[in-house]
Amino acid sequence: MRIPWSLGKMNLRIVLMLFTSLVISTLFAVTNNAQADTSREQISLNGVWDFYPNGGATRYDITVPSYWDTSAGFGYPTSWNTLNYGVYKRNFTVPSSMTGKEIFLDLENIGPLSKVFVNGTQLATETDGYLMTRLPYKLDITPLAIVGGTNTLEVRVWGYYALPADAKDASGKSLYPIGVDNQSWGQGRGINDDVALVAYPKVFVSDTFVITDLKNNTSPSDDEITVKTTVTNATAISQTVTVTNSAQLVGGSTEKTFSDQTVTVAANSSQTVTWSAVPWTNAKYWWTHDPKLYNLNTSLTQSAVTIDSLVTRFGFRQFAVNTNYYQLNGIKTNLRGDALQFNWATGSGHGAAYSSSQSYANASIAEVKLTMDEWKTTYNVARTHIHGGIKQVYDYADEIGLLLIDETPYWQYHSVHSYTTDAMDHITKWVKQWVNARKNHASIVIWSGGNENWSSTSNNTTILHPTIAAAITSIDTSKPIIQDDFTTADQENHHYTGGYQIGWLNNSTMYGLYTNNSTKPKGEGEAYTPSGGWPTLNANGTYNATLAKDILNDNVVSQAVWHRAADRMTRAMRYAGFADIRYYANWIYAYEVTEDTLYPTWSDMTTPGLKPVAINRPVFNAYDSAKPAFIKSDSYEYTHNTYSPVAAFDKDGDKNNLIGASPLIFSGGTATTRTIIVYNDEQQDGTSVDVNWEAGYLNPGNGTYTSFQTGTFNVSVPYGNKVEQAISFTPPTGVSAQWLQLKLTAKKGTITKFQETNRLGALGSIPAAKMDVPASINVGVKNVTNSFQKHKLKIINKGGGLSTNWTVSGQGDWLGLTQSSGNLRGEREIYFTINTVGLAPNSSYSKTLTFSEAGGTSDTVTISFQTDGNPGTTSTSSVTLLSDDFESGSAAGWSTTGGTWGVITDGTKVYTQSNTTVGGATAFIGDSTWQHYSVSARLKADAFDAGNYAGIGVVARYVDSSNYYAFMYYKLTNTLKITKLAAGVASDVVTMPYTLNTGTWYDFKAVVNGATLELWVNGTKQLTGTDTTLTSGKIGMYAHRANAKFDNVSVAPIFGDDYESGSASSWATTGGTWSVVTDGTKVFNQSNNAAVSINAYSGLSTWQNYTVAAKVKADSFDAGNLAGLGLIARRVDANNYYTFMYYKSTNSLKILEVVGGTPTDLVTVPFTFTLGAWYDFKAVVNGSTLEFWVNGTKLLTTTDTSFTSGQIGLYSHRASSKFDNVSIY
Repeated sequence: MRIPWSLGKMNLRIVLMLFTSLVISTLFAVTNNAQADTSREQISLNGVWDFYPNGGATRYDITVPSYWDTSAGFGYPTSWNTLNYGVYKRNFTVPSSMTGKEIFLDLENIGPLSKVFVNGTQLATETDGYLMTRLPYKLDITPLAIVGGTNTLEVRVWGYYALPADAKDASGKSLYPIGVDNQSWGQGRGINDDVALVAYPKVFVSDTFVITDLKNNTSPSDDEITVKTTVTNATAISQTVTVTNSAQLVGGSTEKTFSDQTVTVAANSSQTVTWSAVPWTNAKYWWTHDPKLYNLNTSLTQSAVTIDSLVTRFGFRQFAVNTNYYQLNGIKTNLRGDALQFNWATGSGHGAAYSSSQSYANASIAEVKLTMDEWKTTYNVARTHIHGGIKQVYDYADEIGLLLIDETPYWQYHSVHSYTTDAMDHITKWVKQWVNARKNHASIVIWSGGNENWSSTSNNTTILHPTIAAAITSIDTSKPIIQDDFTTADQENHHYTGGYQIGWLNNSTMYGLYTNNSTKPKGEGEAYTPSGGWPTLNANGTYNATLAKDILNDNVVSQAVWHRAADRMTRAMRYAGFADIRYYANWIYAYEVTEDTLYPTWSDMTTPGLKPVAINRPVFNAYDSAKPAFIKSDSYEYTHNTYSPVAAFDKDGDKNNLIGASPLIFSGGTATTRTIIVYNDEQQDGTSVDVNWEAGYLNPGNGTYTSFQTGTFNVSVPYGNKVEQAISFTPPTGVSAQWLQLKLTAKKGTITKFQETNRLGALGSIPAAKMDVPASINVGVKNVTNSFQKHKLKIINKGGGLSTNWTVSGQGDWLGLTQSSGNLRGEREIYFTINTVGLAPNSSYSKTLTFSEAGGTSDTVTISFQTDGNPGTTSTSSVTLLSDDFESGSAAGWSTTGGTWGVITDGTKVYTQSNTTVGGATAFIGDSTWQHYSVSARLKADAFDAGNYAGIGVVARYVDSSNYYAFMYYKLTNTLKITKLAAGVASDVVTMPYTLNTGTWYDFKAVVNGATLELWVNGTKQLTGTDTTLTSGKIGMYAHRANAKFDNVSVAPIFGDDYESGSASSWATTGGTWSVVTDGTKVFNQSNNAAVSINAYSGLSTWQNYTVAAKVKADSFDAGNLAGLGLIARRVDANNYYTFMYYKSTNSLKILEVVGGTPTDLVTVPFTFTLGAWYDFKAVVNGSTLEFWVNGTKLLTTTDTSFTSGQIGLYSHRASSKFDNVSIY
């Protein structure tokens, strides 16, 4: 150990006391997660602290605990997502009641590497002053604390990419465990768990360790318990105390007492007292189905006075290896689970598309418990992947009977870590502290030394693995030790047998693939992950192992199909008898996300645990009682059955259940024999299993089910084993085009343990295709801030055939679909969005879609929602792209094709076309780049030609005289119509009957918004259609064989805001101080020039190619000049968008992309920007082309393909900024 003499002026006495207290505290401090202090004063230091990014001078609020790199969950600047160094500060008071006691700073979890200072002095640790990642620490601050006064606390935290020089070896690799902080999906940075001040008596219980020994058998007659109690004496003289222990059933009475022992502990030292192999022949065991827990009550007495007491919770149980399987309390126990981890960020390859943003980084204690409750209904084991657990996971797993494989944070250690002697010393200390912290948890049954530390790296097998194993066994020899994806004495463990990432998925010989180990337990630690994408289907519906990550790809299998296919291979591993089966991160596919953002509120920030302020698309909802706690997906039941402890599987049914395979055809009158595999993986209710079966057939056309034969059998299945039994049935004759089904039910006595219905194939012949969609979908409350969310709509062919084409009608208006036609191959997931802009506040809306498939069947779904008070407004402001009332007496700027055009007086000045014999006369004006806008005009027909082949209207997206959309009245058919003229060929998009009177003025409005086309007449929307032929163009007036007049022409962007209403209700913000103020006119103001990388945003996530324009002004920048302002386009979320901005530090304009929170300049140009001056900024995104215009001049252009669609935004970075006249077109 090296004493850090360079840490400042510190007298020798304080140094020695700090190191003495360190040695004492490391013996006991890390055991606190399994015990509750009963006589120690504790003060929470949770709450709002001061935070200084990069150790700079600018102060920010930060909540402790939280992760600074989870900006969305806690409202922090997005730039912190890549921040690698930060300094926390706060003051605290040590109450006078702590006088004469040992005072400790309790830090539950800091990551990845940190140092702590109290009153300016660094606290010593046995790792050169560093606190290592994701460990609980109790640091003795007694020599430094000012009792009764104010103290200062400072915590410095480093991420991997900012490690200090003394934390790296000569090659630059880390000497300290940093977990996966070098990965974008790392475990989070900062003080991410509770901080408290704790006072102990001078002589106290510093550690307990309870070891229960059932002799690996089921008889309690030889059960024993060993208790080790460590007593610490922090005084300057020796102390003699009597140690008393007793065990009390939690919620019950004392069931075991131990003889008192008296011990004399030398000054400033610790001593362990042991009760070894004490018989206990009537203890209540801890089981997964009945997790009985005990409290070990330990007390210290001197002269008959109790001076300290401690409660340590434990379970009486034993988990051990027996040849090639595990035993819990002497009964064979197979592990069936997954990696319980929350590190799924939006856009990742894990979770219901488009993935959840929930993670341990924004999960409260209530949310974690809800997740574990639901998890326990399916799985019996969870692996804390790469040390992904938080302290409540262990406590709650003890209480609900969930087995845990607890893992170090060492993943592919060789990539960023050192193997030097110093590094291995840190590994040893980390592991010892970890095991000490968790050793009494009944739920932890296996220690996992790491993940994917492969034998191909010789340093792993010769240095790393032995170091970890030695450190574990120096503390605890009662549990097996594994290395995930490595073979140890206690398990042969593999990852992705058959190949990463999908291995043998969809293999028809599933039962011959996996083979068990005959001498030691075998495990599949990870299997079948979609991190590289999902399988695809060929056009004819057959399977294609090519992976695709784009969930909108029409060829990608549905998420339920993926999940069931992965579970099918779990059944294959289960059949092989693997002792440990855990695939990777597929559990989350059993649930759908809640398509909303939840905003929890917290009344007391000092209470334990994380307190997120925003969670987008949660999987588990512990906050809003108006929304479901969770939503089961279509694959939930198959997953639940796959992992059911007692199960009856149709062996042939699972074998033939392949993606993209034609169903088997069964003939009526011919017997079929099935092999039923019966499992008994419980430790209760005996070994006798009754299986009932029922064969029947389902008519996919009308859903009618007919049962034709039943049967039952009984088998004796030893715990942890399986038995196979044949059954036979004969389908009836004269039946065809039905689905043959087999229902299996397994019971123990009267208790139903399992039930599953499987489709075996077609009876007689393959049924015709049958379109099926949900009857209704209600997406709750929608507003302008959540309109970007994509909601899932599942299409299923419940009939036969591997492929049938489909179409949908009824969309448009506020409802947008990601796909309006496609190739339905079994199942398909498409998505829809709700555009609330322009809808009435606090109102209900619904729309019915009709889905049809090529075989002629159809089905309908009604989609409904309710707006809140902020649906967003359309261009009701004065923002316009063009207007003309012709009062000047001229039509300057207008061009015409055919007809006789001029300005005349008809009450007021109007624009007229007077020749009723000319067809298709147009007058046009505007910008050919306009894409999304509305064009309005008053129009009147004074006369049509005698043949009635005549019409009048307005034109949008005018390219030339042969290409445009006409929104018109047509006299011959007395209809309104939206007509497309493409390459000179006219075709109607949509029509409706309508009567238009000559000599009467009408208000016509045409809206073109992406593929959506609308015609409004006199304020009422009459027609909605979709077409993608023309994407941009000018506007025009249209007269076809008509004497027509036009007035008050106005072109408005599809979205516009001039803030003259005094409100910015259409905008959501990410930090800063936003408000509408007066600066000549009403403008949108962000006044905090210390706020970093913030934005206000609006619009739809489906907007693709458009122009966003606004007037911008900076009143001030921060003193550091690292400041700027501009516009945002194609905003996906707070971490992904394009910015078109001025940057003060370099005096330049730039187009940059922000991907995953990391900004990258795409193109820059020098530019002088004057404070207090208004500038016209315009950002153009068209395909891969990006343009930046200032004051009417294009100054930057580049290409990029990172984002194809997204919202618009206003960007402010350390600037007092103003924005006005925002428009998108």
